[in-house]
Amino acid sequence: MPCLPDPKDSRLRIQAEQRMSWVSRRPTPRSIVAVGPWRRVRFAVAAVVFAVTWPVPMATAGPTRDNRGSAGPPVPILMFHHVALAPDTAARRSGLWVSPTRFERHVSVLARAGYRAVTLDQVWRAWHAGGSLPLRPVVLSFDDGYPDQRRNAAPVLRARGWPGVLNLVAARLNAAGGLRRQDVLRLIGEGWEIGAHAATHHDLTRMRDARLWREVAGSRASLISQLGTPIRAFCYPYGRFSPRVRAAVLRAGFETAMTIRRGLADPSDDPLALPRLNVGARMSSRLLIRMVRTSTSRMAAAR
Repeated sequence: MPCLPDPKDSRLRIQAEQRMSWVSRRPTPRSIVAVGPWRRVRFAVAAVVFAVTWPVPMATAGPTRDNRGSAGPPVPILMFHHVALAPDTAARRSGLWVSPTRFERHVSVLARAGYRAVTLDQVWRAWHAGGSLPLRPVVLSFDDGYPDQRRNAAPVLRARGWPGVLNLVAARLNAAGGLRRQDVLRLIGEGWEIGAHAATHHDLTRMRDARLWREVAGSRASLISQLGTPIRAFCYPYGRFSPRVRAAVLRAGFETAMTIRRGLADPSDDPLALPRLNVGARMSSRLLIRMVRTSTSRMAAAR
């Protein structure tokens, strides 16, 4: 039985007070994954449980509130996809592949510069619930859920006791080319946070309300049911969202959501529209550190 959000949960009350509407416009590539009819049925059933328990109007994002009273340091959220050598067949999308050697060098340079990896949940708690963060926190997020993330990225982070954030497309779990359930459970045991990257990784802004709800709430219900872990973070497929999509994410019980908007995440940001810093295939470790430090300096100067 999927875990259902408690409307009386103080975290949800805080969340509801922080409603702000931000719109990201990005080009729409083709979908990552095709889903068979039986998987659609499973996601639909999970979403129905949510819908019956917590009916959701999708028209608007609701009232907004300036949340700049929240305290805490700005945090770079790094975005990775594949941690592997790009195959010849991926020429048009080769920028999504970071080689294992380069990834290990990135992590080493970040550590020498004094950065320590944290989860997005730790960041949210530090900003909005009195939690704490290291002096130089950084979030390493990994989108979609590929075997090379477990095979090549996880051991590097494990060696330093660092967690990652896996934004998992629900349909990729136990699917061909995706991660096995036992692999994800091992990552959770090593301190990783699991976020939902929708059910099937389609553009949410183009969906009608019923399908949007299945993609958002259904993905959360499915992952909670299969993994038995809280799912508090969401990641918008292709970075695309709208006030209507944001409202669905909020009402489904998510506390944070990641975009592909470039920038450093700050306590004054809409928690459901957090920017990230993309780490491309050819980015050097020197450039990575400069990007993180420059973003931090600009944020400090703007305060």
